[in-house]
Amino acid sequence: MIQYNLSEIMKKAHQLYKNARAKYPTFSDALKRSWKSAKFSANVEDSIKAINAEKEVQKAKEQEEREQAQIRSILFNAQLEAQRIIHKAEAKAERMRVEIAARKAGVSYAEYQNRLSQSMGYGCGHYCGD
Repeated sequence: MIQYNLSEIMKKAHQLYKNARAKYPTFSDALKRSWKSAKFSANVEDSIKAINAEKEVQKAKEQEEREQAQIRSILFNAQLEAQRIIHKAEAKAERMRVEIAARKAGVSYAEYQNRLSQSMGYGCGHYCGD
């Protein structure tokens, strides 16, 4: 329940009655106006508190979203790096397989690559097309 400062309400009523006789000819009218003003001020303060609470919740939500985005970014970068490493390792393994096949054929790696290119129609002017 809202608590009002009765002293302030009465002071304001006396001030209104004393300074604005034309608008508030009786003390009762001034007191009603003072109460109305106090209730309005209390409602405004409650509204301001609610708005500030909503702003705090929104700020917390935005901060949480930023933190989650940072986490997703870190994980994405880690996945990219892992894929790069895997691709590099697969390329190295393929090269090693080709070198082993070249040694089995008794030729150098470069010669083995040339033979493969020529057998596929590359490098000798006999490109077979797609």
